[in-house]
Amino acid sequence: MIHLDSICPKCGEISHVEHKGEKILLVTCNNHHVYEHIVIPHSREYEIKDEKRSLLEEMIVEKKFYRMSDKSTICLLIFNNGYEIEGRSTVRNAEDFRTVIGKDKAYEQALRKAMEALSPVLESKGN
Repeated sequence: MIHLDSICPKCGEISHVEHKGEKILLVTCNNHHVYEHIVIPHSREYEIKDEKRSLLEEMIVEKKFYRMSDKSTICLLIFNNGYEIEGRSTVRNAEDFRTVIGKDKAYEQALRKAMEALSPVLESKGN
């Protein structure tokens, strides 16, 4: 069992829900809105489809990148609904570090995490 953040498409309330392997979760936010949260697999092979990616990227109001060490980069995405999520990239050896690649990998990881958390919002925008 894992816990996910789910954002209500009606009011933007963040709910922390338990995920026990279901593909769709029925969530009730603190404001009593009921909605479906589609659970998207989180893996390196998973790629965000173009239309969902576009909707997600349209919601981003700010991207921040931080080089945390000689091997790690963090990307912080700030969305128009106030949600913030980070992605991280790290290499094993400092001599393998490349700034552009680190930023790209951290950004992609942040997008995958955001896709998981914001799927109810994206579903409502796609209709």
